[in-house]
Amino acid sequence: MKALMSVVRKASTVLAAVAMVVATTAVPSACHYWFAQPVEPEELRDLVNNK
Repeated sequence: MKALMSVVRKASTVLAAVAMVVATTAVPSACHYWFAQPVEPEELRDLVNNK
């Protein structure tokens, strides 16, 4: 039983480290897609500025 708990403890440590690496690599791309703004056309910018 002690050997099994040792393996589970090591596996959970590795799993936590892998989860952190996956999360830190996924966050920048998710933020880029969430906050990305398309470039507006010059005609639209001129129309808004002429009002």
